[in-house]
Amino acid sequence: MKLAINGGNPVRTELFPNQANIGVEEQQAAQRVLQTQMLSGYRGNAHKYRGGVEIQALEKAFSEKFGNKHSIAINSCTSALHVALGAIGIKPGDEVIVSPYSMTCSATAPLLWGATPVFADVEKDYFCLDPEDVERKITDKTKAIIAVDIFGQPFSENIQTLAEKHGLWLIEDAAQALGAKQDVNYFDEETNSFVSGYKYTGSLGHIGCFSFTQGKHITAGEGGMITTNDEILSQRCRLILNHAEAVINDLKDSYSGDLWLNPVDEKRKTMWGFNMRMTEIQAAILQEQLKKLDFFIGKRQENAAYLAHGLDTIGLPLKSSNTRPNCTHTYYCQAFHWIDKLADEIHRDTFIDAVKAELQPMRGREEEGVRIGNGYIKPLYRMPVFNHNEHHKKKGHYQNLFPNVEKLWKDELFLHLYLAPPTSRADLDDIIEGFNKVWLNRDELR
Repeated sequence: MKLAINGGNPVRTELFPNQANIGVEEQQAAQRVLQTQMLSGYRGNAHKYRGGVEIQALEKAFSEKFGNKHSIAINSCTSALHVALGAIGIKPGDEVIVSPYSMTCSATAPLLWGATPVFADVEKDYFCLDPEDVERKITDKTKAIIAVDIFGQPFSENIQTLAEKHGLWLIEDAAQALGAKQDVNYFDEETNSFVSGYKYTGSLGHIGCFSFTQGKHITAGEGGMITTNDEILSQRCRLILNHAEAVINDLKDSYSGDLWLNPVDEKRKTMWGFNMRMTEIQAAILQEQLKKLDFFIGKRQENAAYLAHGLDTIGLPLKSSNTRPNCTHTYYCQAFHWIDKLADEIHRDTFIDAVKAELQPMRGREEEGVRIGNGYIKPLYRMPVFNHNEHHKKKGHYQNLFPNVEKLWKDELFLHLYLAPPTSRADLDDIIEGFNKVWLNRDELR
């Protein structure tokens, strides 16, 4: 008996380092705000609907970093998705095409506005929405697509083509892919010429949505950002996240001039909103985190390459997932394919559970267990909230409707999240050794 899952000694007994990466700069930024005693600069009126000095500084820095005309701080990516759909005017009776292999908010956001989420399958290699299945799901009720940059890389540019072809709004859920890039050739209206270059995630649709929750590339514990190059959409987003009805009412007697577009955006007259505001402390912390982003991404990319090479040399029945051509991957997590036909009849779940027994959780996040997962999440169409799916379940149609999602979830995909600094080569060597030990002693798993 050698495997830890059977009572043997594990490869690693020490906890992995926490990956929050909060340093002295973030602490000083928070203290700076505390000393002002102004923890929020927002009010639900036309005078202070833009937030305080830290919010505005973060938005400016974000736009300068990623090239968006408008960056709008918000309390979460979930809220960003809700606001984005409100800004484009989604209403009851509309359909929004969504991924079934993402965080639930990517699919529940349409429900807030009375619209219907319509699931499409994902790509087998890149895990984002499959353009061919998206096109099959488009009807005369379809008004938008929410495309998720899953695991850290952009969705297919063919989704952009489809949105333009069918006159659909394109919302980009970039929660897991901050800083990733897509090579593009596009027409620049300002210079009246075609430009070759790249765009960051968040710029690939009409509105982009980001997350700064714990575990993301940069974090303030919670938080999010909306990005757009459209002036009217940016104004709508700002209103919806901060009591639109009150601001618009107050506007009549409070402001004139260039605060609003001319001619008047008729949609504003009946808008209502929420309180989805970010705090000044969060904004101050995120300004410091943003300065470190390139370093964070570089370390994730280095660690992913090192681990992929190390696992490849063992001869395991797996392969690292592909990076989409002409794109960069920022590795919120690292995905692998388990190859059944090479696995000596050992199922992925059995093998990965044995690997996890050889390793340890992250410090401070022990309750979450070892950060290696089988199959990512349960497909969203299997959740009770999407009640129409009981019909498909009874008829056994899941495999026919979403063959790639079903295969990835049940048998093929697994993920690991030990990538961000201060993860070291020694930490990664332990992960590699855990895989190696289990593979060499796989007879114990039969």
